[in-house]
Amino acid sequence: MSIDAATHRTLAIDANKSTWEILGKPVNEITDVETEEMTRRAYAAAYHWQRAEGTGPANEARASWLLSRVWVVRNNGEVALQHARNCLSVCESAGLVDFDRAYAHESLARSYACLGDTDQARTHLLLARDVHLSDPEDRTIVESDISSEPWFGLEL
Repeated sequence: MSIDAATHRTLAIDANKSTWEILGKPVNEITDVETEEMTRRAYAAAYHWQRAEGTGPANEARASWLLSRVWVVRNNGEVALQHARNCLSVCESAGLVDFDRAYAHESLARSYACLGDTDQARTHLLLARDVHLSDPEDRTIVESDISSEPWFGLEL
C-alpha cells in the first residue's frame, strides 16, 4: 500500500500532536508505558514529516528537536544530544533562524544538562535566549518551554 504525500502530512501532524499528549505532562507523572508510546509517536512524526507534502528543513529540524526532547525526558542525554546536534545542523545548513534556531540551542542546553555538562548547558541556554525572535508571541512560547522541566538541576 502506498501512502500519498498529503496523507503523510496529516499523519505527521497527528503523530506530533499525540506525542505532546504525553510529553506535555509533568515528567514525574509519565509512566513507563507512556514513555515508550511517546517515543514511538515522536519517531512516527519524524518518519511522516520526511515524506510529507510541502515538507522542508524546518520540519526536519523540528522533528529532531522533538526526538531530542523525548530522549531528555527518558534521561538519555547521549541520544538526546545526537538529535539536538542534528536540529542545529539543519538550522545552520538551511539558514533557519529565529524560532528554530532558539529551539536548536534549547535542545542542546537540555541535552547537556541531562549529561551533567553544566557549562555547555548554560552556554546553549544563553544562546537560545539570545536568539532574536521577530514575533513577541514566539518569545513567549520559547520562554514557556524553557521554564518547563526537566533541567536536571540547572538553574534557569
